[in-house]
Amino acid sequence: MSLWNHPRLTAALCTVAVLGCAAAPAVFLAAADAASLGRVETVADPYVAPTPTADDYYILRQLAARSRNAESEREQRPAEVLTAPKMYIGASASLQSMQYADSAAEAAENALRQLAETGAVPAAWAAEALDTAETGESYTDWDGKYYSLDATYCVTDSLGFVTVRRFGMTDNALFTRYSVTMDSRTGTVVEAWLSMAGTDAENTPLPTETALRSFAAQAGLESLGDWAAPADSPYGCALYSTNGGALITASTHPYTYQDYVGTAPVSSDRWYYSLTLQLRTEDQLPG
Repeated sequence: MSLWNHPRLTAALCTVAVLGCAAAPAVFLAAADAASLGRVETVADPYVAPTPTADDYYILRQLAARSRNAESEREQRPAEVLTAPKMYIGASASLQSMQYADSAAEAAENALRQLAETGAVPAAWAAEALDTAETGESYTDWDGKYYSLDATYCVTDSLGFVTVRRFGMTDNALFTRYSVTMDSRTGTVVEAWLSMAGTDAENTPLPTETALRSFAAQAGLESLGDWAAPADSPYGCALYSTNGGALITASTHPYTYQDYVGTAPVSSDRWYYSLTLQLRTEDQLPG
């Protein structure tokens, strides 16, 4: 019998053949699954999630680059310093070396507000630092250059860390009201330093562990996963991550600000509050 004389039969046989070929992989996989069901095999090298390290986090790599280049410069001999390429150029944060801050000032003030909301910076300190009511104060340096102290100033280093400062006058001497250092790319705060007059600062409570964890979170470091108060440490308020080799500290202390008005020395008793994120290996932690 010739299949050409029976087109319908020919079409049906072709369809059956095509469907059989298409079903073959599924039949094979089903048979393989059936054969493996109920059989348990031990994996030679079971998967273990990697432990996070400082290299996994941008801001810690930034801090490492800054500290690493500072250390290498200290270790180099004078002749080598002159010829070695300078990978990191720091920035002096004196008023004379700074420029007017516009968007940087707004970013720093917003950061201080957020840190105050979480308790990482005491509210009273933040309120005094953020009191931007015009005072009409000014400063004229030894070279006769005039600076308005109703303005905010900033300076940026070669890694993109921007330091924003607001200055004031006390006893006719210039002092720093607040200083905030941030990564200009991400807005991460790595240091906040605030100054306050009087003894009210002495009674200001330091941040709770929850507040310090919020400071780690704003830096994107909460996923390090092992933040804890360092054991046997003189730090009264601190968290340390062994995974990241990162240390967060908060402290407040009295200090005497000293300067000269003309040739006459002047001084003022003040308090400072400091909140920092820095790199420390375990053997660098004071115990």
